[in-house]
Amino acid sequence: MIIENSPSAESTGTDPGRRRTDDLSPDPALPTNRVQMIGSALVVGAMSWGVALTCLDGVDGFGAPSLLTGIAALMFQAALLGLLHLQYRDRAMTGKGGAARVARIGYTAQAVVLAGAMVSTTLDAFWLIQGSLVWTMFDSCWPLSMLGMLIIGIRVAIVGRWHGALRWQTLFAQSWLVWGIPLSALGFVGSVLGGAQIVLGYGVLGGLLVAWPARGRTASTAWSHDR
Repeated sequence: MIIENSPSAESTGTDPGRRRTDDLSPDPALPTNRVQMIGSALVVGAMSWGVALTCLDGVDGFGAPSLLTGIAALMFQAALLGLLHLQYRDRAMTGKGGAARVARIGYTAQAVVLAGAMVSTTLDAFWLIQGSLVWTMFDSCWPLSMLGMLIIGIRVAIVGRWHGALRWQTLFAQSWLVWGIPLSALGFVGSVLGGAQIVLGYGVLGGLLVAWPARGRTASTAWSHDR
């Protein structure tokens, strides 16, 4: 008679003290009030940045315009960090059978670049080290962060874990780079249209999260066994 030993807690990873380091099960979904807070931040941040693009874009030198533009931009960028956190917790980029580790790396890289863009915003607000190599490095983080948001938005739309209006509104909002860069060549008109896209994109997206925080979002806990 062959006696088979039952798997130990260590081999199954159920022992809390010896949990597998490659366990990528997601955290529980964010509570409704947190989702609504992120949505509210998106609405306020998008409206502030949209107005700043329209009214204060192209003003050089330190002063009230640079400070107000910097505050508006920082509010918007902080709201984007909240949006990334929500998407990460929902695993919005990870399809069934997809690699959660890849999405985690993508969100981490985007958060780092966005943090660099926030440093650039602060430098511009106080008109510090303009034109220097350090300034150029941080300044490049702004378009790179918008490129990252575009890639994430496309991936979220393809995966479809955020569905319905939320899915396509996310894609429209995070595609600002496609609209903003060409429009910047149109001067004041381009600034107005670029600001409008921010409000109609991220502002409306935030409104959806405030009004219907659970609609269109697949609970992350339902995918806890996907890797």
